[in-house]
Amino acid sequence: MTDRATQGRDDNLWYEDRVVAFVDILGFGALVIKADKDPDFRRQIYEALRNVSVFKVPTILGTHFKAQNFSDSLIISAANTAEGLWHVLFSLSDLTINLLEIGVLVRGGVTIGGIHHDDDVVFGAGVNDAYRLESTIAKSPRIILSARALRAAEAYAADKEEWKVYRDSRLRRDKDGVWFLNFFCELGSFSRQGGWQKDGLLYQRGMTIFDNIQGLVSETVDQPNIYEKLGWLGDYWNNEVGRGFAKYVQPILPPVVLAGHEVPRQTWSIAGGISPGVDGLED
Repeated sequence: MTDRATQGRDDNLWYEDRVVAFVDILGFGALVIKADKDPDFRRQIYEALRNVSVFKVPTILGTHFKAQNFSDSLIISAANTAEGLWHVLFSLSDLTINLLEIGVLVRGGVTIGGIHHDDDVVFGAGVNDAYRLESTIAKSPRIILSARALRAAEAYAADKEEWKVYRDSRLRRDKDGVWFLNFFCELGSFSRQGGWQKDGLLYQRGMTIFDNIQGLVSETVDQPNIYEKLGWLGDYWNNEVGRGFAKYVQPILPPVVLAGHEVPRQTWSIAGGISPGVDGLED
């Protein structure tokens, strides 16, 4: 518990530094319309959102974890500790994957800041900062960390090997310098090992998510503003999941085909069977 927890305390109100996340479910209006006519889809959305509130990490206890959903947004918070930070991040990873399985994208921001969060009311500067990260910095369907949250993750990693393993495997730095949550961690580890393990839950789950991402990418080629964000997701999938550990190791899960990376089509024959733009460019 931080010093801030004692500031302004009375019998009904506490206010303290906590790990805070603000998450936006993208395209929620269209989802509601679809869910209104599709009971199965409605149940899937409900389960994905409900699972955030009850999400547990077996090795992480005592985080005072709380989650509230209102329409297209979620606010999640936990104690300002290593356990609290990773409980929030693991829950966000689980939420993101569960929603991706039904073709739903999220965007979010994670920070550390002052907040009051009980079963009825949530407010504070930490909420404002998490919302700012989500609404103005994240832009793509990613969950980003504030500088303060990243510093905390680095400090915890220096103190304990478990937190270092989490930091190394579950946090990535993007091309714009922002750090984001690697919610493809498990799928990436599974896919990059190569081989033909095309059975089991991870493969089925991965192929469902791949199909959803490829479908979204393919459907928005004439909407460049949207395609740019989906292209980010496809590129992230390819870097984390759609490649093997080594040059000649084929990933188990396929890469997303993005604009500008399609295999050129041969439309005329050339003596010797050489296809322009394909053969001779392997090196």
